[in-house]
Amino acid sequence: MTDACDSLGLPQILYGDLPMSRDRGAGWATLRDLGPVLFGEGWFYLTRREDVLAALRDPAVFSSRIAYDDMISPVPLVPLGFDPPEHTRYRRILHQYFSPQTLGALLPTLQAQAIDIIDGIAGRDECEVMADLATPYPSQVFLTLFGLPLEDRERLIGWKDAIIVFSLTTDPESVDLTPAVELFTYLTEAVRIQREHPRDGILADLLHGDERLTDTEAVGLSLVFVLAGLDTVTSAIGATMLELARRPALRRALRETPDGIAAFVEEMIRLEPSAPIVGRVTTQPVTIGGVTLPAGSEVRLCLGAINRDGSDAQSGDDFVLDGKLHKHWGFGGGPHRCLGAHLARMEIRLVVSEWLSRITEFELAPGFTPEITWPSATCTLPELPIRILARATT
Repeated sequence: MTDACDSLGLPQILYGDLPMSRDRGAGWATLRDLGPVLFGEGWFYLTRREDVLAALRDPAVFSSRIAYDDMISPVPLVPLGFDPPEHTRYRRILHQYFSPQTLGALLPTLQAQAIDIIDGIAGRDECEVMADLATPYPSQVFLTLFGLPLEDRERLIGWKDAIIVFSLTTDPESVDLTPAVELFTYLTEAVRIQREHPRDGILADLLHGDERLTDTEAVGLSLVFVLAGLDTVTSAIGATMLELARRPALRRALRETPDGIAAFVEEMIRLEPSAPIVGRVTTQPVTIGGVTLPAGSEVRLCLGAINRDGSDAQSGDDFVLDGKLHKHWGFGGGPHRCLGAHLARMEIRLVVSEWLSRITEFELAPGFTPEITWPSATCTLPELPIRILARATT
């Protein structure tokens, strides 16, 4: 891992070798300790806060306009694959749908869906959190927002999971493209139907509003929310429920003071960001930490590393629950900061509050050791079995 990179004298890294599976704090510390600029498997890694933030804020030099993977999507991914000014236009159009004010109107519906799922779990003695809660809930939320039938949930989950698995494969010849084709066909047909027969939801509004998206743009946006939105929230819910399962004092504190849930969720997003690394491509030579990266360099900005770098009292490896909402970069930064940040927060808060109001005591299943899938784009727990010990009395 520490051999010099032939061309620039950089420490080399094998990302999959980082000790992340059980302890992200140890993994990100290992990465930071290797240096501010690392190289491995064709990527340059930036690990220092000032460098990462400068890159996030400078899309002219660190571009998001990377070639999309046509195995997964035959259309550009909106708005991820664009830089200003195109990206600015998409953000302006989409912002209204993901503002706290707009999402507030949907709160009762999303809350009712969380309650329905958790009520179904509360009567049992055991639960596998990832399959029973963390995966189905974000999928239902997406279908609700986009005006698509809730009965399509299981198909959507199946397509999403299969595509994420093969997007990480190192053997393209072994890939079965059927799920990607089926998802693309489903979303294309959904756009066609809503162009002709609109239903309440974001998709119809974008197709019939004052600034309309083309069918291709609408499909690209829908793909982004399925492939980049669902699994990230699933990962965040899993990480959050894991911490609650192994911290009984924290559970009690949040039940006694529900106003503290917002700060707890924010700390979870800081400590366990679902997209801990974001990719960019340099458009021109740029010098970082005394190293000049050539134009066309593929760069990974390590958000997970800077959120825990210890550079201030709010950036360590444990929770800071002092009643305040502290700044972090769990949702990225700059013009490409996560469009769905407010929605993700709402989903996680609803899950925590509705779970704790119904299931008061629970613990990890005996003998279970939580480990995320690694390497991974989203640091997701593949499973989280728990035992339910006590429920709220009514």
